[in-house]
Amino acid sequence: MSEKIERTIKESPLFKHLTDEELERLISSSSLRVFQPSETIIKENENIDQLYIVLMGRVRVWTTGPKGEVELKTMGPGAYFGEVSLMSGNKATASVEVKTGPAQVVAIEKETLLELVQSDEKIRKMLQGVTLARAKDTIGKVFK
Repeated sequence: MSEKIERTIKESPLFKHLTDEELERLISSSSLRVFQPSETIIKENENIDQLYIVLMGRVRVWTTGPKGEVELKTMGPGAYFGEVSLMSGNKATASVEVKTGPAQVVAIEKETLLELVQSDEKIRKMLQGVTLARAKDTIGKVFK
């Protein structure tokens, strides 16, 4: 299992530039989690304490808008989620559930990730950019 975690983190564009020591810290604070089809990984309006990277399977991201449920996107291997809440310190802005699975995800602990974000400008800028793009995308889909 630890080989899967290590490979997933090292192959993620977010972390490719990190030193061996930084990678080791991320890997040691991560776990491999398995979710079954239709199982919820993140529930909208709940606190999040991990960043997730999809290793296997596909997940569906959705939110509740004025007219009901709004599908935001489907993500597969290599995609990550949970960064919006981790970066803002707010509750989850969307729900994430398994679309096809079982899904395997690498879960990285919030404290370790936030330490890296504070010390590594490249990760901070990448996460801020993704957060902003996802927020715009969500607003566009919810209020269309």
